Amino acid sequence: MKKLILTLICLISIPLVLGRRFNRQNGRLRLFSDKPGLNHPITTFRKKLPKRSRGSRAARYGPPALSDKKKKNIIVFSSTGGGGHIAVADGLMHYLGDAYNVMVVNAFETVFAPVDSFGTITFGRVSAEDFYNLCLRCGWTNLAGHYSKVGESYIASKHNFLVSLVIQYFSNIKPDLIISVMPQINGALQEACHKQNIPFLVITNDLDSTTYTCGLKSPYDKNFRYCIPFDDPEIWEKFKSAKIPKELVSVTGFPLRPKFFTQKNVSKIKKKVGVPSDKPVVMVFMGGAGSQASYRYMRLLTRLNITMHIIVCLGRNERLKRNIKKIMLPDNVTISLIGFTDKIPQLMAISDVLITKPGPNSVCEALVSVLPMILDQTHGTIWWEQLNIDFMVKHGFAESLTDVNNLAKILPKYFENTIFTDSVQKKMRAFKCNKFNELIKPLVDKMIQQAVAQKAG
Repeated sequence: MKKLILTLICLISIPLVLGRRFNRQNGRLRLFSDKPGLNHPITTFRKKLPKRSRGSRAARYGPPALSDKKKKNIIVFSSTGGGGHIAVADGLMHYLGDAYNVMVVNAFETVFAPVDSFGTITFGRVSAEDFYNLCLRCGWTNLAGHYSKVGESYIASKHNFLVSLVIQYFSNIKPDLIISVMPQINGALQEACHKQNIPFLVITNDLDSTTYTCGLKSPYDKNFRYCIPFDDPEIWEKFKSAKIPKELVSVTGFPLRPKFFTQKNVSKIKKKVGVPSDKPVVMVFMGGAGSQASYRYMRLLTRLNITMHIIVCLGRNERLKRNIKKIMLPDNVTISLIGFTDKIPQLMAISDVLITKPGPNSVCEALVSVLPMILDQTHGTIWWEQLNIDFMVKHGFAESLTDVNNLAKILPKYFENTIFTDSVQKKMRAFKCNKFNELIKPLVDKMIQQAVAQKAG
């Protein structure tokens, strides 16, 4: 009992004390840029989360205004937990924004804000997503995994209340399609969409989509679709227990942003970023939330006595920059420090090898960019990301690093052994997968047209 109480005190006090120092820049951070022609949402981190009282929720958590009443309305439920959901939602804005009113909604900060108990116990200073991101930044992978399990049980216990919140949220906006790119809440969304006769599309951005099936129940109506990235037996096995009929599953390819599918001018990008053309390039990317692992790898790389240029992507953890700048660099090593950016496609195009955590976005972005990977497992792996490692290693696209001392043996072969790197890249180019940018809009068109026809009939 004492250990349980101590654990609860730590879970409350750590984010309460440190919360202001994470995930905030001047109190606000826009999820997406204001690109002309797209109906971008006003989705921000707030200085304080809204109060959790249950009265007049619609007034406080109402939907954003629509930009074009002639277009069909699509709501994309996303999350700021990690960086993958943001990237997928951003891609959907590009692919669907010209034809539809697409509104990206942070589910936990809007619709489900009344049940964010973490925000309640920290007096609105820190949300559940903030604490999850803190775990990622500090490398607390086991804690992040357990925290997710607790969240799954908590959401299940609030299922009926969540359904009522979703229905109330829909009442003013009249959506024509709901898309979820996040886990755990899809059971509530499925029931709400079924009751309101609204098409529901789940787009998974994890190879192991176990967390996306939480709460999903059969029978599934005809207006439901479930997207997976690759047609692989291991991927199908992970959501087998959800009993989703095969005809309702679409293999769409991994949901990447448009820039990953365009040709890149490597020499031009190197010149613009300031990367020497005569050095091999190592990219260190530990996810959109940023991680202290970037600092550890930076220190290790500078001690290897290998001529190279290192690109360190800091994500939203700008505090890493000060620490990395204190590292003494040998004469044969140069670096580029990159904050949270949408230039990942360009940076991968100019890199020779990627050192990354096994997040689904990172590994699939590297796969499309034909960039060999070294996957970090030195501090454990969140349980749903283990399949990412197994999949990439099985196909020969990456190798796993469980001991940092082995990096000195692994890294040189990506620079010196052209036969090895050519074989890895050949496997990547030969890997057959569907292109999300070509399939997502036809799928959405079909779902909306089918729903319209059903209502008319």
